[in-house]
Amino acid sequence: MNHFSESLPDILGQISSSDLDSIREFFFNDPTRPLICTGSGGAETAGDFAALLYGARYGVGDSISPLTFNSLSDNTLKSAKILFFSKGGHNNDIIFATKRALEVNPEHTMAINFYGGERNDSRKLFLKAGSSKCIVIPVKDLHDGFVSSGTPLAYFALLSKVFNPETDLNKFGDIPDNPFILSKNDGTPLSPEDFGNVGKFITLHGSWGRPVAYNLEGKMCESGLALSGVYDFRNYCHGRFIYTSNHLEDSAVIMFVSPREEDLARRIRGFLPSDTKLVIIRTEHDSPEASLDLLIRSTLFFGEICEASGVDPDSPANHGRIDKRVPIWIPFKSELKKLGPLTLK
Repeated sequence: MNHFSESLPDILGQISSSDLDSIREFFFNDPTRPLICTGSGGAETAGDFAALLYGARYGVGDSISPLTFNSLSDNTLKSAKILFFSKGGHNNDIIFATKRALEVNPEHTMAINFYGGERNDSRKLFLKAGSSKCIVIPVKDLHDGFVSSGTPLAYFALLSKVFNPETDLNKFGDIPDNPFILSKNDGTPLSPEDFGNVGKFITLHGSWGRPVAYNLEGKMCESGLALSGVYDFRNYCHGRFIYTSNHLEDSAVIMFVSPREEDLARRIRGFLPSDTKLVIIRTEHDSPEASLDLLIRSTLFFGEICEASGVDPDSPANHGRIDKRVPIWIPFKSELKKLGPLTLK
């Protein structure tokens, strides 16, 4: 994951100097309309972050997959703002959803891409529909292997800047001295190697940590490193703590902590066994840049755990020899065309 650390200041600098006014206008106009975000791959959790920010400022926002997008009726899409996240604008799933959105609600549909070349089919669809709302923010050297790291960073930086124009993105270009804390709950320090036998991470979050927790879950699963269950702090206290209690040897708890969650995190640590493996990823910010900060720190944590476990996130091992070309070509589009959107009479 050295490429992430090396490209961090450059990506932040490019986003910082970009013209984001048209994106800001899309979010801030018609604030009573609900926001529906859809992304896939490395762009998926950008939708989670956008929905979080929109809900914190205006009204209801939600992030759904391209498959779930087909569960929404035409009337639902007509009443909403629809936002697509796709690095290059040529993902088959996004293209299918974009076609439908532009058919039923072109005025309130937007896409944000980082590459605008000939392969950007999303942009072609917007132009054909007479819309200029396919926004291309050119970002060079976005490194994404099988597991994306550069694309989420660029989107989180962009959204932080959109909702808080005063954010100084460049201050996040330096790697934090202590980006995360690894220890047992009794305070005994641990190293990344101590997490080599962890097969399940319980990932806890509050508000700013929510999109980052889901981003880390995707990284862990797609790299084959481990599974991650994502819960907010309160839901963990409703019974999910039993898994931790029964699997202390091969599980760990990750806590995303902003100033809003310090007391919650402290109280939860109060009932956990002393030998619980902990990962504390903390930010001092209580603003949109808190999520950006947590994303950077969690990506650094992921990189170190991968290195200690011998996992290559750019080309993860595939012991069952599943052909990586097959799953992506499952006939998603033809099935949805045959079935049509989910409708209730």
